[in-house]
Order: sequence, then structure tokens, then C-alpha cells
Amino acid sequence: MIPDRIFKSLEHVYKDYKKYLNGQELEKGYKPDYVLKKKNQFVILESENNSSRKMYVGGMIKAAHFLKDEKSGILIYVIKHRNNTKPISIANHLRKYFEWIKDKTNLQEIYVIDTETYLNDDKVLPLDCEDFNLNSFKV
Repeated sequence: MIPDRIFKSLEHVYKDYKKYLNGQELEKGYKPDYVLKKKNQFVILESENNSSRKMYVGGMIKAAHFLKDEKSGILIYVIKHRNNTKPISIANHLRKYFEWIKDKTNLQEIYVIDTETYLNDDKVLPLDCEDFNLNSFKV
């Protein structure tokens, strides 16, 4: 489990994107844990320790709502692996909802990765490395 304050203080890395927000309001009513930005492209990261599948769908809908018009991007869930909440099961659960909203948003991709894989010895896995692709589940 990564506490919110720790997750928000980590240096998340993706290509030549820069830190944009870490817990502040991205749009009215939407405060993702961490956001990287390059021009109008965004990487939204959410650290979740919750096992409620509704919460994951809600987070995806908020990201999809923000990523419209000239904005586009991806959403990454970093989750605590539990018996009833595995990254692959969350990715599979989100798939049908993502397909349903895909033509209404510029949310391009969603990934789900386990906390212990993403954060090792206080270092985060770069989002554009091969290990991230091998260990995350794309929705």
C-alpha cells in the first residue's frame, strides 16, 4: 500500500512529460493523485487501496470527462493487490465500460499495475519502460 501523501511525493516518470499536479483539482470535482503533462497530453495516475469496483469505474469516468476537446491522455491505476482485487480483474472489469465511453472521450488507454511492482525500494517504475508494459494490464 502506498499512502496518498507518499504517492503524491514520488517522482513519476513518462517520456518527456512534466509534473503538472499532485492531488490538486484538475477540473471541478476531480482531484487525481498525480498528473503528468506535455502540451495537451496528460498521464493521470491514481493510487488505489480500495476494493470497490465502482470506485475504479468512477475514476475512469472522471478521467474520460476531463480528457475531451483538445486534451488527450492515459489513465494508470496503481493498486494494492488483494485476494478480491487483482490488477487483471480490475482491468477486465473496466473493459466493457471503457468500450462504452471510448467514442465520447480522448482517453486513449488505461493500465492497471500492482503497487509492489510499480514501487520498489522507493523508486517508481518508469511508465515507458518494458517492465511496465510486461507487468501492467491494459484495459
